[in-house]
Amino acid sequence: MNKLKENLNKAVALIRVVLYLRLSDEDRNKLTKEQISESIKNQEIMLREYANEQGWQIVGIYNDEDWSGGDNTRPNFNKMIKECENGNVDVVLCKTQARFARDAELIEKYLHNKFHEWKVRFITLVDKIDNTKRETKKTSQILGLTDQWYIEDTSLNIRETFKAKRKNGELTASFSTYGYLKDPENKNHLVIDPVASVIVKRIFDEYMSGYGVRTIAERLNADKILSPLEYKKLNGVKLHNPFVKNLMDLECINRTGTYMITINFNNNSNQILNNLISFNYLTTDMKTFNNKCEITLKKYSSNKTKLYYSTKENLDTNSFNVDDFVLLNENDTLPDNTTCIASLTETLDRTHNIDYQFEITLKENVKKDKFYFYVKHIVDNNDLNVDLDFNVNIRKKLMWSAQTIKTILQNEVYIGNLIQGKTTTVNYKNKTVIHVPEDEQPRKDNTHEPIIDKVIFFTIQERLQEVARSCKSGEMNAFSRRVYCQNCGKIFRKCGKNNPDGYGYFCCKDKEIKWVNCDNRKYLSEKELNEFVLEKINTLLKRFYSQDNLNELKDNMVEKDLFQEKIKALEKELDSIEKELENKSSYFQRLYEDRLNGILPEKEFLILMNKYKDDIEKFEERKKLIIKEISITNQKKETLKSKKNIFKKYEHIRKLNVEIVGDFIDKILVGKYDEESNTREINIIWNFTI
Repeated sequence: MNKLKENLNKAVALIRVVLYLRLSDEDRNKLTKEQISESIKNQEIMLREYANEQGWQIVGIYNDEDWSGGDNTRPNFNKMIKECENGNVDVVLCKTQARFARDAELIEKYLHNKFHEWKVRFITLVDKIDNTKRETKKTSQILGLTDQWYIEDTSLNIRETFKAKRKNGELTASFSTYGYLKDPENKNHLVIDPVASVIVKRIFDEYMSGYGVRTIAERLNADKILSPLEYKKLNGVKLHNPFVKNLMDLECINRTGTYMITINFNNNSNQILNNLISFNYLTTDMKTFNNKCEITLKKYSSNKTKLYYSTKENLDTNSFNVDDFVLLNENDTLPDNTTCIASLTETLDRTHNIDYQFEITLKENVKKDKFYFYVKHIVDNNDLNVDLDFNVNIRKKLMWSAQTIKTILQNEVYIGNLIQGKTTTVNYKNKTVIHVPEDEQPRKDNTHEPIIDKVIFFTIQERLQEVARSCKSGEMNAFSRRVYCQNCGKIFRKCGKNNPDGYGYFCCKDKEIKWVNCDNRKYLSEKELNEFVLEKINTLLKRFYSQDNLNELKDNMVEKDLFQEKIKALEKELDSIEKELENKSSYFQRLYEDRLNGILPEKEFLILMNKYKDDIEKFEERKKLIIKEISITNQKKETLKSKKNIFKKYEHIRKLNVEIVGDFIDKILVGKYDEESNTREINIIWNFTI
């Protein structure tokens, strides 16, 4: 009889249970900070006690905090499901069914289908759901529907609330834009981040100085400035970014680049652990570190733990001898011949954990090796049933990119305007990102303190539209997208190689088609153009700073006619497009009538109709661009007026760059070279009347 009881006890002990905990945003809004902290703890305590009473073996605890129950992309939820599918789980234990999911489809898929297939029992403590009991199935299905209705209603209410707040200029985003922080006294208002705002100013200053977006990104990475996503993660922000999801949880390192490896140890045991030691290896075959990798300790959050490295071969990993190791401090870079990293924690109770992070750069990988991070741990309490939870996360370090720089340069948040709702999702279940048309995005101006001056911002918008390329040096040519042919109207582009002094030549773009439409074939020396424009601008500055002409020039150059010629030309083109659209509409009406009257065959009508649609689309697209350009120019005009004039920025200019040329000049028109007089006409169209 005693033998039978002993066998039964052993059978019970083999039942493997996982605990699933969740706290979502919809729950969070109802709780205080203290209640939030206690909620997850209490869920775990309740489930642990029940599992221990049943004599089950807890083989995993999965926690998805800040995730909705309707989201099937929850990371730890999916890890738990994978363990169930692999046959490593006998029981899934939750406080309520809603903790597992608030989606009738997920409930039906797993509780009543897949779990039966995988022989996994699902139990909840509060609503008494047990998928092995037929009498609870209908209750489970009803709860699944009501939970789904609840989350649908909540989602709709949140969307409507957000719409109202956005119209009033209140911030609704989960995170503040890089360069700003959420106001501690009002989470719907932005305040300037004193650290990140310096980098934002640097980006705008460098672009104004002529650096291209790719060069700016490379310079920031070279200076080891954290990218916006890395900066947010450093400050504890939990990002659920679908665009970088495939970079956040890697199995190994196999491509060149920079990676972050986080090692986290949680003591899930009730007892205190003494002399906890871990040995860490980055390896392809469990042997040693590899000198292709540069490794730096980036984060070291546990004051109870000391980290060491060793260059000794054939270490005994069953014990720890401090004489074999060197103490490792934060931001230390390990020598190339490092063989092992060790962590030593003399005492660790259940309320503390170990957390450290390495930055690893793989310089080359010709053989396409796969580098795994391996952790082996030993502890004095190894004779006890110690519940160890060592986690290693490998992810790609998120660097600055040209697109990130361009996004920052185009964001009106930096001049104090709030434009929200740029993207949305299909619904709370379908997370496919949909881009909202620009004219449907709610905006509110002057909602917070700006970081960037409006003059600089709108000057940059104009330059970004010109799609100028930077030179090999990383700087844009001072005359980029400013020089045009006076004969055919095409742009003058850089051509040929630069001279030893760094200057090259410009020629009409018609050269690409062998001068079919233009005979303005003579190259224009960049050096001569530079000297010509520099002299003209300095002449204007000299006149401006002449006391006799100061007031007159202020009136003529600044107060009256800033950008007048450009705006007139754009408005004229807009009027022409409007007339073309009217003519096209009348033309299509006649086509349609001819088709109805049998004058025009169906096949020809369809051909002409498609051409009409193509023409209309092109005109409408150009119309949008012109309206936007007029708006930007008017805003730039107003902001320049408020600063009095651009002349106060300069007194005498020694060297031209893209910022200076852009401040003074709209276009430079280059005429045909006169062989008899050895001269050519060059006309400068200024941003003001002179």
